[in-house]
Amino acid sequence: MESPRLTGTGHVIALPHLWAPLLVLFAGLVVTGLTAQALEEQSRSLAEQVYHKQHNTLVARLRGYDELPPLYPDGVSSTRTINHTTPAELWLTTVFKDSVPGTLNLRVDTLDRHTKTPLFQATRAENPDRSRSLRSEIAIGEHRWLVTTLPDSKFLAQPAHRSFRFIWLAGLVITVLATVAVVFLCLRIRRWQSHYRNADKASRGYELQLNNMQVEKSILRQALNDSEQRSRDLVALSGATICELDEQALTGYISPQVVDLLKKAPADLAGTPFEQLVDPAYLENFLRALKASRQERQIQRIDLKLLDADARQVPVTLRVLALQDTLHGFSGYRLSLQPGIQAS
Repeated sequence: MESPRLTGTGHVIALPHLWAPLLVLFAGLVVTGLTAQALEEQSRSLAEQVYHKQHNTLVARLRGYDELPPLYPDGVSSTRTINHTTPAELWLTTVFKDSVPGTLNLRVDTLDRHTKTPLFQATRAENPDRSRSLRSEIAIGEHRWLVTTLPDSKFLAQPAHRSFRFIWLAGLVITVLATVAVVFLCLRIRRWQSHYRNADKASRGYELQLNNMQVEKSILRQALNDSEQRSRDLVALSGATICELDEQALTGYISPQVVDLLKKAPADLAGTPFEQLVDPAYLENFLRALKASRQERQIQRIDLKLLDADARQVPVTLRVLALQDTLHGFSGYRLSLQPGIQAS
């Protein structure tokens, strides 16, 4: 019986405990890095969109006016408009009251004259990013203003950095857990393969032992057959009849020579008391010989006469040996009947 065996190449494929965890770790780090970078860019883009919407909202609050509204009571001339700085600042302060987000700075400058002093300025961001400033030109009546917003650098960078750190943390945790799980599974596979190799080695040992036992069995069977044939040949050459009796002196095995001796077939004598074959005049001697054999555990020899199929007397020399079994003790008798000796 053949069984699959692990080869050197099979170890690398079947035992991935050397490269599988490293592959999972490398793949996890690469995927985490790419995902973190993509989400960082997406978060930065979303922050940029929010900043643009905030700028457009502030600009829209001014574009809703075609003319500056009057700033004085009805008793004053209606032709008077707000052309001076102070009234414009007051109006802008009213328009942008509580509407400037805390993540940007707002500045409104006039384009009618060259001046560095803004009409309105709201400072909310601590670290404004001047490279991200947005400017929009507004025309209200005869006035032309420039609206400038500066976002807070943290407003644009902090969400991106937060997303980047979160993805890296989550990715590292998942990667480490996956790597540990793969290492655990690989160790289980390695242990299973070790058990499999040991079992396969033991199986091959048992198979070899079984083959050896079968060979030994064949040799012993052949030796037993040879011994049995030798015994039969010796019995046939000796001319004696061999017989085995059980504890009650009932005939069990009897050799074929009984046909020549008593003219009876072995099958006819099987299971019958052997004393029925003994001439009544010699029956007592026969029983004493059996008893002595059982008690002394030695071969007993007597001369007696048996009765053949025609009830004629046949002189024989009988040798009897009591059989002793180590497990059950006394188990019967073995007899040898040698013809041709005239019993006295």
